[in-house]
Amino acid sequence: MANLLIVESPTKANTINRYLGSNFEVLSSKGHVRDLPEKELGVEIEKGFQPTLVVNQQKLVKKLRQASQDKKNVYLATDNDREGEAIAYDLYELLSQNGNQVSEDGKFKRIIFNEITKGSINQALKEPTSIDLKKVDAQRARRILDRLVGYLISPLLSKTISGSRFEGLSAGRVQSVALRYIVEREEEREEFDPEEYWEIAVDLYKEQRSSAFPLELKKAQGDKPDIGSEKEAKNVESRLEEAEFTVSNLIDKQTTRSPLPPLITSTMQRAASSVLSFTPSKTMSVAQTLYEGVELDKGVEGLITYMRTDSTRVAKEANNALRKYIKGEFGSDYLEKETRYYQKSSGAQDAHEAIRPTDVSRNPKKIKRHLSSDQYKLYKLIWDRFVATQMSEARYKRRKIDVKADGFLFKTSGSKLIFDGFLKVLQLRPLHDQDVNLPDNLQTGDELQLKDVELDQNFTKPPNRYTEAGLIKKLEKQGIGRPSTYASIISTIQKRDYIMKRNSSFVPTLLGFVAVEFLEEYFPEIVEPELTAKMEKALDEIKEGKNTKEKTLANFYAPLKKELDKVEDSLESKENDFQIPTDVDCSSCDGHMNIRYWKGSPYLSCSSWPECDEKKSLPSDISFTFKDGKVLLADELEKKKKEEEELGEKECPECGSPMEIKHGKYGRFYACTNSDCDETASISTEVKCPKCGEGEIVERYSRRKKQTFYGCNNYPDCKYTTSKKPVKKCPDCELGVLVKSDDKLVCTDKNCSHKEDIEVK
Repeated sequence: MANLLIVESPTKANTINRYLGSNFEVLSSKGHVRDLPEKELGVEIEKGFQPTLVVNQQKLVKKLRQASQDKKNVYLATDNDREGEAIAYDLYELLSQNGNQVSEDGKFKRIIFNEITKGSINQALKEPTSIDLKKVDAQRARRILDRLVGYLISPLLSKTISGSRFEGLSAGRVQSVALRYIVEREEEREEFDPEEYWEIAVDLYKEQRSSAFPLELKKAQGDKPDIGSEKEAKNVESRLEEAEFTVSNLIDKQTTRSPLPPLITSTMQRAASSVLSFTPSKTMSVAQTLYEGVELDKGVEGLITYMRTDSTRVAKEANNALRKYIKGEFGSDYLEKETRYYQKSSGAQDAHEAIRPTDVSRNPKKIKRHLSSDQYKLYKLIWDRFVATQMSEARYKRRKIDVKADGFLFKTSGSKLIFDGFLKVLQLRPLHDQDVNLPDNLQTGDELQLKDVELDQNFTKPPNRYTEAGLIKKLEKQGIGRPSTYASIISTIQKRDYIMKRNSSFVPTLLGFVAVEFLEEYFPEIVEPELTAKMEKALDEIKEGKNTKEKTLANFYAPLKKELDKVEDSLESKENDFQIPTDVDCSSCDGHMNIRYWKGSPYLSCSSWPECDEKKSLPSDISFTFKDGKVLLADELEKKKKEEEELGEKECPECGSPMEIKHGKYGRFYACTNSDCDETASISTEVKCPKCGEGEIVERYSRRKKQTFYGCNNYPDCKYTTSKKPVKKCPDCELGVLVKSDDKLVCTDKNCSHKEDIEVK
């Protein structure tokens, strides 16, 4: 074998190996082969931020070096982005000998392809190039920036909040901004004051026998209606009951709806989150398998183009093949007359095409049997979106009606789909007025009769929490991070216990609130979206040759160093200076309780510490609000106290001493008050487990979901669980327990219909 080709992924290597003949050996680098050291900064700041790179895959590098020695050509076929370029450069430096160069005619050659197909690989081999050193510098700068933030700020965050080096606490250049967005949204919701407003609609008809149709009030005396009370709404109703209704405007026209652009990384993650309920990390993982290759009837084939891209550009050949497919599959009426192009965003790097099928003739239904369920869903999403881009617009017949009455203006509209166009392939939500039936026999000036006035009370709602799709859209819009990093950003702040999911939306944890409060006070530039977006732009400028790595790093580090010195000085002058006040009073002195952390768990400590050493544990599932720099906990703690009093007293089975309720990272438990006894016990519901019949159902706590649940105390031998607190065993079946649901006790077994009234004591 005269040639060696190196890619990043083992799966990709296996796929490409099938395309190339016996003259090629195809191996994988398995990602980065060297990086900054794991347990030290690894950056010589005083020497122009020179990184210390260590080989993290010694055996693999040795194998690659041996394989490359007797080869005529070594093709570096890593991904065409900053990370891929850096991997190619590292491979070149570690494998090359005797001054070999990476060039079109040297032994080492850089090749780039956008899709893993035989034609694409062979074309890339015919067009070798050199390593883009500017792109390598951009990657190095990004890595050093993240290391400076992670290794210099994170220990201070840990020491300031918890008084120790706790590895669960960390700050990140991009993740901190994403966390700030989630925290700020929660603060907006907590400060939101709902306002009452009323919507008014009327049902009108032209003739006695004709059907009535609804219209909504849009203007009152020429302005947007402002009806803030039932009294005002009733006043409008009285006027309308005496008013004459006249058609003031009537428009019939055809409207069109255009297909969406092909998918890029961010829009794929958003669409997969909204349509398929995939997390960003799951989306990227499934897309990777589709890109690297799936076993089909004729062998392994890469099904989609590279999935890390910010460009909506599509190759001319791919568009031509798509248009030919549409004409043959759906007919000329469904083909857009001219090739449709989509404008790229201003910040797009445009290194890769949009995400599309490598062969549009591979209809998802035809290859479904070769794909896993998740692969099929995502491939269909990509295929549908791409095919729709060159299909004709959907056409609608729309009627708009305006009606005036006593200074009020009512409007309605109705649309009917008359040609589905691209909607034949891409299923989108119907238009808001689609299939609303309006009368055909109306004309401007017609008098209409009032059938009914509908008054609808509403209240303004707080802004929605961010979903995964919403957060990705926000990050992309603000220029924070890159599409390829969104999945890891969201995953990191979840793993750090800064946020949790509630009904598919992100809610900050108490630790998340505290971390943002610390960063805003001591390192405001780290959580400043504008600065983070500027840093992304600066990295692009390095790649484009408009700036240098050293200058960019120096500009970032100078203000960071000042803040680092300031925080370290404050820590030396007053231990644990940073604290979050609460509305809870200290029971031992006139102070109030502050929140502190120890090894990731929050507790309350008196603000007068060390003079007063009063401490109090916090329940794992405590609810809280955060307002004006203070955590509001007093009411929730009072509720918890009453709940615990209802549990009654418990005697230690070991020594007979009273037991008290404690709070740990796995929820509430009983602990003996005798200092010489370390006996503990779970909080039992005293209901027998319906599954094993031997254990009791006890209270447990999920750290991942941040909520209490109930399970058998014979775990792991018995894994019975239920989300609601059991009251007693079901008398009708052996498989469920009775839990409270509204004003009834109902069985947890879905096949049992037992219900009974709750006994009032």
